[in-house]
Amino acid sequence: MDKVSEHPQQFDATHFRHHLHQHPELSLHEADTSALITKQLHTFGLEPKTAIGGHGIVCTIDSGNPGVTTLFRADFDALPIHEKNNHSHCSKHDGVMHACGHDGHTASLMAVAEQLSLHPPASGKVLLLFQPAEEIGTGAASMLDNSWLSEQNIDQVFAYHNLPGYPLNSVIIKPGTFACASTGVTIELEGKTSHAARPENGISPTTAMLEIIRHLQAMPERHTEAFTLVTVIHATLGEEAFGTSPGYAKILATLRSDNNNVFNNMKQDLCETVSAISAKEGLECGVSWQESFNAVVNATEPYEIVCQQAEHIGLDIENIDAPMRWSEDVAEFLLKWPGALFCLGSGEDHPELHNPDYDFPDELIATASKLFLSIIRRLHGE
Repeated sequence: MDKVSEHPQQFDATHFRHHLHQHPELSLHEADTSALITKQLHTFGLEPKTAIGGHGIVCTIDSGNPGVTTLFRADFDALPIHEKNNHSHCSKHDGVMHACGHDGHTASLMAVAEQLSLHPPASGKVLLLFQPAEEIGTGAASMLDNSWLSEQNIDQVFAYHNLPGYPLNSVIIKPGTFACASTGVTIELEGKTSHAARPENGISPTTAMLEIIRHLQAMPERHTEAFTLVTVIHATLGEEAFGTSPGYAKILATLRSDNNNVFNNMKQDLCETVSAISAKEGLECGVSWQESFNAVVNATEPYEIVCQQAEHIGLDIENIDAPMRWSEDVAEFLLKWPGALFCLGSGEDHPELHNPDYDFPDELIATASKLFLSIIRRLHGE
């Protein structure tokens, strides 16, 4: 790609982030956000590929010379949360806000795009990937369904997430599993209602519901070869009618593990158990999965590159002992290509992610883009 000597006006990454924050869009509905990202990349003289896996965008900066191919990912969907802040860039979309910092992640990668348009890599290719639908765990897989992207020979992938509770600008990372696999599960049990005075004339799911909940809560004791966690989050049984014996029940739970194989075994275990209990009780049953994520597994070399370049630019590094319990959709990219996800501390007293008072700290934009550019200089030269 030819070097762009100068832009019509200097890019303000903080202003760009604030605009994104004011105009959040939920997963699968990020059309305007995608259009804005595309327009800004065109302003830099870059030529992004759009509509990849929905609203996804990939911008390739090719040196024209042999070398490695490196992919950097940012996400840009928001959450169904009503913002409770008083800063000047609050969400203008009622009930929707950037409560996870994806606006900041995108602004950071856009700052990298500007610098690469002015100072392209000396060797190889750099791909800047802007991902939709991260929050619901479908965006990465949808993008990888695109034949052009899936056929790219990516050598390494890098991505970051901001993380409250750690010192501002610190790098939080670990080799191997960095974030857990997780899924929501909905279990439905269908029997037959009857008059409460004649429960024997119906088929109540009460016993099965209680047995399945006990099974869910005991699952970590049966899958001890890795970290596992099961949280029962909601349950309903029948109707609020004293004269009716219930004929329907629903259970919602979340399963987690830091090992993909154990995670899949847990899912199979649950399906088999629900089926067996339902058959015993004469019930119809259904098991469905929502917001499923694989574990994020950092490869050794990309992990080491992040640590070395973070140290090179003077950032403090904290190697954590246990994986994060939350999940991240970048896992799909790291299953296909080696890479590393790391976190940047948002401040020890910063509001938590997914809270209505959260806002991405603007200082992290410069830190993240500087670290990404340091990795690019190491792998691709000036």
